[in-house]
Amino acid sequence: MSNVKTAISILWFLFTIVIGSYYFVLTNDVQNLEKELAQINRDIENDIRDIHILEADWSELNNPERLKVLAGKYISLDFIKPEQIINYSALPLEGEIFENPTMFAKNNRGLRLLANSER
Repeated sequence: MSNVKTAISILWFLFTIVIGSYYFVLTNDVQNLEKELAQINRDIENDIRDIHILEADWSELNNPERLKVLAGKYISLDFIKPEQIINYSALPLEGEIFENPTMFAKNNRGLRLLANSER
């Protein structure tokens, strides 16, 4: 009977050690996952802050008044002249491909006016 009590005591002792070890490993894994989650949340907050900064920059860069000044400074655009407007029928058909588009423009009155017009 003493051997049975000793065996049961040893089994309970081993069971306690296994459960304790598992609890220690599980606790360590949970702490690592919590650290990883905290890092991910910090990264998300940083990304949200960066997005807000980029949206502010984007709205400033796309300010219509600013774009108007830059377009006037760097792009010399004039109003469209009537001779630059052609009819849809003057455009080449879908199957018509030309290596030299100016050759097609010379044969087509509408495109010839467009190619020769001053911008």
